[in-house]
Amino acid sequence: MVNLKHNRINIIVCLTILILVVGCTPTSKLRYVENEGENIHKNQYNNDRSEKTIQPYDYLYIRIYSLDEQTNSIFRERDYGAYETELISYAVDDGGNINFPFIGNILVKDLTINQAKDKIESALSRYLNNVSIRVRFVSNKITVLGEVYRPGQYAFYDEKVNIFQALGFASGINTFGNKENVTLIREKDNVIKYFYLDLTEKDIVSSEFYYLLPNDVVIVNPINAKYRELRVYPLTLVSTILSTITALVALMSLAY
Repeated sequence: MVNLKHNRINIIVCLTILILVVGCTPTSKLRYVENEGENIHKNQYNNDRSEKTIQPYDYLYIRIYSLDEQTNSIFRERDYGAYETELISYAVDDGGNINFPFIGNILVKDLTINQAKDKIESALSRYLNNVSIRVRFVSNKITVLGEVYRPGQYAFYDEKVNIFQALGFASGINTFGNKENVTLIREKDNVIKYFYLDLTEKDIVSSEFYYLLPNDVVIVNPINAKYRELRVYPLTLVSTILSTITALVALMSLAY
């Protein structure tokens, strides 16, 4: 009888431990970057932040400046103060061209902003004197989906943003997200590729995918652990454990 009672106590202890193990999530899944392993003492990384080049379906804001008032008045009509940046911008078509007034198509594909500026200024100088232009990207978008607090599409006005900035747009990864398993979808030259990122690795900052490009899609995949909400609500965990122990004790009493 003593052995039977001892075995039942062991069962209760094992079940309690099992609940604790299932209910807990490894801290490695909660942190963005780990300071463990071979990189524990390495705190400096290099990343070649190459300048973004213009690609089809980009939008460019182009502002013309001239000493001639008539020239200014011709191009000022595009700057009508609208907030819809796509309406006041030049769309790059699928061939990599923009259609510029009085000039026609100008090929800007694979050019940097400064290179495009020089090329457009050169084209304008054939018809206009003393002109200067300003070119910048507008209406760049990143899509963040999955286990984040605010999934959606977000606009940005820099050439590109890094992966953590993009997650910041979506208010960060929620308690169900797996920072070790983040999918990046990128389309270039009509080819769609999938890449898998581990945001707990410190050397993510030196990865070629650390900086995102316009139209990238970031998907935060869920963790596999069950009862993940127990991490957030510890009282629920305690209540579950006590309920399980109470039920087992009741069953043992009935057995006697």
